[in-house]
Amino acid sequence: MFVAVAEAGSFSEAARRLGISPSAVSQAIRALEERLGSPLLRRSTRSVSLTDVGNDYLLAAAPALAQLRQAAEEASGKSGRPSGPLRLTMPRAPFDMLLAQTIVDFQEAYPDVDLEIAVEARLVDIVKQGYDAGLRYGRNIDKDMVAVPVAPASQAILVTSPLYLDRRGMPDAPGDLNDHHAIMCRSQATGLIIPWALQTSEKTIQVTPPRATVVHDLSSQIDLATRGLGIVLAPISSVAEPLTAGRLRRILPEWSSPLETIYLYFPSRRHQSAGLSAFIAFLKNSRQVLADHMKATSAAAGGLTSNRDPHGSKAA
Repeated sequence: MFVAVAEAGSFSEAARRLGISPSAVSQAIRALEERLGSPLLRRSTRSVSLTDVGNDYLLAAAPALAQLRQAAEEASGKSGRPSGPLRLTMPRAPFDMLLAQTIVDFQEAYPDVDLEIAVEARLVDIVKQGYDAGLRYGRNIDKDMVAVPVAPASQAILVTSPLYLDRRGMPDAPGDLNDHHAIMCRSQATGLIIPWALQTSEKTIQVTPPRATVVHDLSSQIDLATRGLGIVLAPISSVAEPLTAGRLRRILPEWSSPLETIYLYFPSRRHQSAGLSAFIAFLKNSRQVLADHMKATSAAAGGLTSNRDPHGSKAA
């Protein structure tokens, strides 16, 4: 329990990871401190930190803890049935367009692995927050992490609904987007609205339409676009189905926004849990299937270019 509190930085988070109450964790730490005759943690209303004695104790306990973990992993491996908790974090787009079915297949193959998945836009410190691994685009991964490619680079495209186009008309060029209503996203890192970075084979520009609704969740952005609110820039695989069904139409088809390779990343540690090792192997085996899926959906969506507004009108 002491190691869990030290790694989590709080009693409540350690209790959540261990599946017990915060009071039980607090009582166990106090009993340990009384047995050792010295405080191990500095407690405040907002945080928990190690005392010098606590830091020394953690360093001394680390080898024994590593041996216990290794023994458990070896036992799990010998049984051929990885088990225990596996906590993952990932953005909405990779979950929707790639991982949802893969996770279902993995859980069926390894029913004793207790999966916990946080689908969230914010970038998190997976070590500090207690995650085993995360999925992110390449530019957002710290250099001290091991990164395994999951899916190839792709692109995002501009889409909106036929209802919106009937009301506002078809933009003819990127500059016309300033006269349209956009559905944008705010960066969790900078607090700024993320501009649309658009490019062709010859040119790259950034566009931030002045009239915008800001929504942090990709699924909600696409849903609002489908309902006629405005224009959204979304990963092509995420909008392939509504494009095919006619609920969305692509605009400015010569322009798109590049998306980097998606990686599974995790701390560079000598020992991994059996669950994480199994998940990494499962993703590697599924990589070609995921790549083929992205290629097929991108090809299908890429061929669905929008036609001009029959009245030739543009936004007012």
